[in-house]
Formats: sequence, structure tokens, C-alpha cells
Amino acid sequence: MAFLVVGESLVDLISRGGSWSFAATPGGSPLNVAVGLAAEGHAVRFASEVGTDLFGGLLRDHLETYGVAPDDLVGTPATSVAFARVDQSGAATYDFRFTWAYSGRPDLAGVDCVHTGSLATAVSPGDAATLAVVEAARRAGALVSYDPNIRPALVGERPDALARVEQLVRAADVVKVSDEDLRWLCPAEPDVAVARRWATLGPRLVVVTRGGDGAVAVHDGLVTVCAAPPVTVADTVGAGDAFTTGLLSHLGGDLSTESVTRALRYASATAAAVCARPGALPPPRAEVDSLLPAAVVSTTTA
Repeated sequence: MAFLVVGESLVDLISRGGSWSFAATPGGSPLNVAVGLAAEGHAVRFASEVGTDLFGGLLRDHLETYGVAPDDLVGTPATSVAFARVDQSGAATYDFRFTWAYSGRPDLAGVDCVHTGSLATAVSPGDAATLAVVEAARRAGALVSYDPNIRPALVGERPDALARVEQLVRAADVVKVSDEDLRWLCPAEPDVAVARRWATLGPRLVVVTRGGDGAVAVHDGLVTVCAAPPVTVADTVGAGDAFTTGLLSHLGGDLSTESVTRALRYASATAAAVCARPGALPPPRAEVDSLLPAAVVSTTTA
């Protein structure tokens, strides 16, 4: 498939084990998905803002290493930064220095799937241009994928954030959302109830990830549950993006029950493989394949 990923790129400054020493690494949820899809062998273009500063060079080199097409990158004076402090359990706490003023209109010719999400759909003024790309993709017949990837510190008040999220949900074919996101967005609703409700708004597939408890998908009147392969967690940085990568890569544009089941298994194994190693770099295919047997699925009527 040919993918266009639209969204932020930034540099993660990560400390591990509770340390206050930080190491720079490429990041941003959409960037991680773009790199992951390219590593899977797909043709990927990435529409984003990248600084003309030193950190911007790090991001451009990273994208070039994985073969992500740079034609849709827009230069800005400074690269956005996210501080991520990883505790002893591997969980990350984030602090952002972020701006998003994207105004591009990427060419959709030949694009099979457009993926977006995270801060690019929530932070003004660039969120309007991101939404415009999504709406144009729907008109062009491309599959649209969306991951809210909520950062409460940057998305404003909960009712406004939920309204923006559900606007994107209505425009998407595939929605992947974490249970953590849903606890913040819809604290009074069980995650499956939200997924069922969102499935009535337009998407054919809504997937809720539950960390070590696996994932649940609502699709075509069915609920499919997938177990998470057990691994020793190094950290959870990029795990949700790895899940999205595995899901989109193995759906192949096909939203049949068989395809969804296969894609959920690969997505869960990909996320587990990323959790087993530090950072968000795409894991080797052999590591993902070794975890597939533990990604067991079951399907019931919704």
C-alpha cells in the first residue's frame, strides 16, 4: 500500500530508570507510524513540520534512514521537543515544548491510506489543515486511519477535546485509541461502550488497546478480543504507534473479519516487541513473528 502520514515530528528527550539525564531520539506519534510502515516495506510519504535547527537534522536523517519520502516536509525555525521520563516500571511521563502551524496541502494522487492523529489534530492553528487533508482523502476514496493519542496538557478542556476527537472519528474508516485515552475523554463510559458508539458514527473498525491486557476491536457487528503477548517491558515509548503500524500494514486496506483478525495479531505482537526493547524504533520482523503465537484472538457478536 501507499501511505500518507500527516502529523507532528519532534525530538524525544528521554530519561530512563527515573534518571534526570536525557538522551535525544526522533519521536512524535505520526513520525513513528510513518517510519514503522516504511520499515514494513510500504511506500510512505510524511507531511509534517521539521525544524531547520540541529534537532531537525536528526529527524531528517532518521526519516531518510528508513526511506520515508521527504517531499511533504515543511521547514520551521525550531523543532518541537517532548521530554519523556521513564520510571522503573517502564511507564513514561511527558512534558512538551510544542507548536503546530502546519498549512500544507499534500497531493493525494496514488495514496491508498492516510493516517493522522495525536497533536496534529488537536493543536491550533495546524489542526485545521490536518482535518482538511483527512476530508480530502475521504473524497478521493483513500482509507483514513486516526489515533487520538491524547496529551491532556495540550488538548484543552475535556468537552472541547472530545468534540474534536469525534469530528475526526466521523471522518475515519479505522480508529485506534488507547483505554487510557478513553478514560480521560469519556470517564463515565466503559471502553467497549465507547468503541461501539464510535462505530455508529462512521468507522468500520474501532480498536481499543489495553496495554498488557491486549486489545478489543468493534467491526461489522462483531467484537474481537486479542491477547497481548507477554514480554519483559523495557519501556512503553512508541508502543501505541507500533500497534498502529502493525494494524495498518496487515489490514492491507481490507476490513473483512479475516483481515481484521490477522491484523490485530500482528499489531499486538509488534507493540509487544517494541515494549521489550528501549525506544520506539521498529522491531525486527523475526521478533514480531516469534510473539505471534501468544496473540490469541476470539470473536463474538457485538
